[in-house]
Amino acid sequence: MLAALAVDAGRPVPVEALIERVWGADPPEGARRALYAHICRIRRLGEKQDTGGRGRLPVLRRPGGYQLDLDPDAVDLRRFRRLVALARVSGQPRDRQAALLRESLALWRGEPLAGLRGAWPARVREAWRRRRVDAAVRLADLEVHSGDPAAVAQQLRDLLDEHPTTESVAEALMHALYMAGDGAEALRCYAQLRHRLAEELGAEPGHGLRELHRRILLGRPPRGALYMPSASADPDTDARTGSVGQFLLAD
Repeated sequence: MLAALAVDAGRPVPVEALIERVWGADPPEGARRALYAHICRIRRLGEKQDTGGRGRLPVLRRPGGYQLDLDPDAVDLRRFRRLVALARVSGQPRDRQAALLRESLALWRGEPLAGLRGAWPARVREAWRRRRVDAAVRLADLEVHSGDPAAVAQQLRDLLDEHPTTESVAEALMHALYMAGDGAEALRCYAQLRHRLAEELGAEPGHGLRELHRRILLGRPPRGALYMPSASADPDTDARTGSVGQFLLAD
């Protein structure tokens, strides 16, 4: 229940949405009574504890639902979203963008809603997984052009191990390897990804990856920045999946 409220901290959540988040599409009889009992327990918890010294956890009754009245900066993923948005503001120096993205990625200490099962927690995790990958790829693109491409490539290898069929990560890794002078390894990376996509998804690499592969084969440097934001919906509008609290991340 705390997670169901925390994903929309500072905003009212309808009772029906809370029930769906906690019990799924087929809630048991008495779900409303159980919800009220959970709310009472959270209120008692809020009277005894605070969130890292940044305030209590008051649950406010609102028309049609409840609201967790929490400082937005006490919510790791809301803070993450804010920092990423700041990094996207046009006209900023690259080092400023990179610093904001590093700060945002440093907030990750585990997966959102770790240990919770069901369709709604799964949507939360997937939406924020895409957000994290987008931020990491953007940071890598900035650092390749201003830092050590070989070091960036190693970081991207680790990220690709976590997300072995995510094309944006493989594309960023190929770019970093090529910029580090290892075009042969970039081509091997492409071949491995193509094999994984065919075996696991029955798919071929997308246009951007194929174009990068072609340019590396021809010995032509990649064109400009590779970063493109994920086409996924904003977690705040995708079934209200955004803004998971710091107390919801696994250590």
